[in-house]
Amino acid sequence: MIKNNYLKNKMSKGQPVLGMWNTLGSPMAAEVLAHTGLDFLIIDFEHGPFQLDLVQDYVSRCELHNCTPIVRIPANADWMALQALDQGVHGIMIPHVDDYASAKKIVNYVKYFPQGKRGYTPFSKAGGFTNLGKENYAAQANDFTIISIIIESQEGLNNLDEILKIKEIDVVYFGAYDLSQALGVPGNVKHASVIKTMKEGVRKVVSAGKYAGGFVAQSEKDVKWLLDMGMNFITYDVDSSVLFKPINKLQQWFKEETK
Repeated sequence: MIKNNYLKNKMSKGQPVLGMWNTLGSPMAAEVLAHTGLDFLIIDFEHGPFQLDLVQDYVSRCELHNCTPIVRIPANADWMALQALDQGVHGIMIPHVDDYASAKKIVNYVKYFPQGKRGYTPFSKAGGFTNLGKENYAAQANDFTIISIIIESQEGLNNLDEILKIKEIDVVYFGAYDLSQALGVPGNVKHASVIKTMKEGVRKVVSAGKYAGGFVAQSEKDVKWLLDMGMNFITYDVDSSVLFKPINKLQQWFKEETK
């Protein structure tokens, strides 16, 4: 059933958007985060638990609070994309996109004919569980669904200009940690070479009329830095980190207080 993709509505107006990574395998945690007013959540099935049967639960909990659920599937595979889409996600994110061909594949997996080759059924959560009155469902679904890709290799950077020619791609996200490895400074995501590379990539993406994201902001200062860089798809921290940091800080204080 085609609902409202709040994230895509904001993107159509050129507004910066703010979201978060959800890695804990918990729809309840996703609902708490969605309730804060975030524009989107990325449910991470690459580095978080791969739990396809929970996708529909994540979707329902996000939709309660007008938050757009995006699933990062761990591989550019048609069956993974189809499972997530039919359970109602509003967007798919694909890691390790290196060239035009791999980017075009995900368009085929996500979009119905004539834009792609997504397997068709209206008898799903996404389709409202019925074929009644679904004459325009394919076209509506194509317009509704967001495609995000992650560039995280030198090859991907080299092919970025070609990849950006694919009009169906909405968001290009630069994976800072993997790019730091590709640039010979593993883990040093704020190395001058990484930042220079990211800035140039962001400039190209925004110039192509798409949304650009990357890094994982962990403070208001970080968010401002990314906005000033030109990014408009901002990911603030990770659910596990947000849970860990304040408790760890308190624990360290408590240890000192009770010596």
